[in-house]
Amino acid sequence: MSEYQYYEFQAIDRPLTAEEQQAVSKLSSRVEPHPRRAVFVYHYSDLRANAKELLARYYDAMFYIANWGTTRLLFRFPRHLIDVKQMEPYCVEEYITCEIINDYVVLEMQWNVEDGYYDWVDGEGYLDGLIGLRDDILRQDYRVLYLAWLAILHTWKIDDEDVEPPVPPGLQQLTPALRKFIEAFHLGEALINVAAAASSLPTSITAAQLRQRIAALSRAECDDWLLRLAQGQEAQLSLTFHRHLCADEPATAVTPGRRTVAELQTLAEAEAERLKRQQAAAAEAQRIRELEAFAPQAEASWTFVEQLIKQGTSRSYDEAVQLLVKLHQLATHRGRKRRLPAVWAKFGLRTHGGRR
Repeated sequence: MSEYQYYEFQAIDRPLTAEEQQAVSKLSSRVEPHPRRAVFVYHYSDLRANAKELLARYYDAMFYIANWGTTRLLFRFPRHLIDVKQMEPYCVEEYITCEIINDYVVLEMQWNVEDGYYDWVDGEGYLDGLIGLRDDILRQDYRVLYLAWLAILHTWKIDDEDVEPPVPPGLQQLTPALRKFIEAFHLGEALINVAAAASSLPTSITAAQLRQRIAALSRAECDDWLLRLAQGQEAQLSLTFHRHLCADEPATAVTPGRRTVAELQTLAEAEAERLKRQQAAAAEAQRIRELEAFAPQAEASWTFVEQLIKQGTSRSYDEAVQLLVKLHQLATHRGRKRRLPAVWAKFGLRTHGGRR
């Protein structure tokens, strides 16, 4: 398999200037200058820049995937809008890092599979589905950080005795962006269900409460906020204004981490078994529904089987065997089991489903 690396950068808060676009395009002859996006694909060689430094200088989000098994998701945030201390409990060296670079905070989440990806890998379109996670973090919604921590439980960086970080609310209600992250970082359903069991329900301030707080602002305060809006120089003004209105609102409840890694893995194994039984039961129920739908055609199918056998072709024999098996399953389901060997003998077929 040939090498494959995919880098995608996106600018969210502001577009790149013409000079910045030219600087980025010089990194590769195949990258056209663009104010919001840059994509680099390599089948040999590599990006002629440090990806994290390139993000910190020009962009707000980056997605990277390589077919040898590495996936990376990075976000850049204005430093004054991020509480690094709240994010630190989720950080794990080499996998989840939060770094202050000049006026920004750069968050990186990484996932690795030791033996690489066996299937075809294509990074196109992933970042579009993950961009919403940046706004979540700016609103102090750390569900993606907890999920990133869950994704690396198998690594040597985390011990069985380690206790999980704070469990954010809302893990029972996953957004499309969170589901895209789960897909990109290969998180299993069982582990997510176990995590969600300790997650509280999210709370949010209502529109009526926001109106009350806005009505309580002085004329001077309103004018100040409207002026900042009219100047259009603050990309996250809506977030800043919302935080101002809700400054006295209690923080959303976060469940303190209580379960060890070993306990989470034991619970996940039990949940995986439950899901397996549930899926088997659903598959059996579907099989029964299909048999019942087939039942009115059963008698006519016996005649059709005879016609197929008389045709004597490989394809007609295969179709006849499939019908005979289905008729046998229907008879078994209804308690009128026929012996298939006798049926096959009647039509001149061998008992293993082959042909004379």
